[in-house]
Amino acid sequence: MFDFLKNKKKIVVFDIGAQKIGAISFRILDNKPVIAEMEYQRNDISDQIYSDNSSNLSGIIKTIYKKVTNNKENNNLIYCNFTDPKVITRRTKSEIKSGKLGVSKKEIRKIFRKCISESKVSGKQLIHSYPLNFLIDEKNFTDQPLNEKCEKLGISCFNLLVDQNAFKNLNSSFQKNKLFVKNYFDSGIASSNAFIGEEEKKNGVINIDIGAKTTKIVAYIDNRIAYVKNIQIAGDDVTSDISHGLQISKEAAERTKIIHGTINLPFNEKIAIDLDSNEEKIINKNILYGIIKPRYDEILEIVRDNVLDNIYTRVGIKSVVLTGGGSKIYGIKNLCESIFNRKTKIGQIENSTSFFYCKPEFSTLLGMINIVKNEKFLNSINTKTDNGYFSILEKLDNWIEESYA
Repeated sequence: MFDFLKNKKKIVVFDIGAQKIGAISFRILDNKPVIAEMEYQRNDISDQIYSDNSSNLSGIIKTIYKKVTNNKENNNLIYCNFTDPKVITRRTKSEIKSGKLGVSKKEIRKIFRKCISESKVSGKQLIHSYPLNFLIDEKNFTDQPLNEKCEKLGISCFNLLVDQNAFKNLNSSFQKNKLFVKNYFDSGIASSNAFIGEEEKKNGVINIDIGAKTTKIVAYIDNRIAYVKNIQIAGDDVTSDISHGLQISKEAAERTKIIHGTINLPFNEKIAIDLDSNEEKIINKNILYGIIKPRYDEILEIVRDNVLDNIYTRVGIKSVVLTGGGSKIYGIKNLCESIFNRKTKIGQIENSTSFFYCKPEFSTLLGMINIVKNEKFLNSINTKTDNGYFSILEKLDNWIEESYA
């Protein structure tokens, strides 16, 4: 069991997006998160992560951390997401010779280490390595290789790699404040763990997180991550379309999208748009629909074509979950079901007394909380920190002990 569960340490999770930074501090009591503080700021900091000049980002992180910890504690466990629009995935296969007495834990560790060492890509940082299955003598696949007698033991891992310089810049922004992130999570994987249950992961599900600058796609089949991709078309593109189509500022366009946006055909309703000059612009809502609907069609069709182009995910995916701020647009559930021909739900908390009620834009934060308190899943995805590959191998040892006790 994790030490922080025994010691009731406070945990801080950061959600760093293209236009916002949020953080929540909480403790886990009786296996439930008890939230202490939360802070959320809107800042366009996406470019800073990809440049060496990240002083502003470092200052924002410091301010938010002080607010969620009441400026008192500095030994909290910190977790953070990471979004790379060009995240890449690799399935790595490795093989070792096995002894005649049956596969031991030592051999399982050995082949994991070999697989991870063979996963390196120049200019990329391995952020997750997720074991898929083992292969016995190049013939039989298994999830339980322990004590299997064979001459060759193989393994297949699903690896996520992100931009190395961007990763180092973000990590440096924490370290400048003497804050050390224990684990980073891919934003899509974090978001997908907010509202998807174990049964859905087993049956086959895709999580589509529509953020500001990226739409993040994560698919699960048989309780395993089967597909991950980020596409660079999302909510900001909708806002830009509205701004150009109605000849209004992007700020006014964003407000219009939030208040009046719909992808269900309206009936010649007149709406008043608040402009920055405290004036109003009266338009027919059908015009707004005509601007927004094609862009959402495009986003979901690109996702569909990417996911269903793979025969494995085409057959295996049975349902869709929508998260992120872009999933709040009225009518998106029906549109998604029409495009994917699969049951769809909006990932959001239904308890009306919760601060997070009907706020799918907080799915990344909520997903990280769920991952942190799920020890087995946290170990299995083998998250990467600044301590090098040792942290992944250390987590593999934990996962092996749990899985092959």
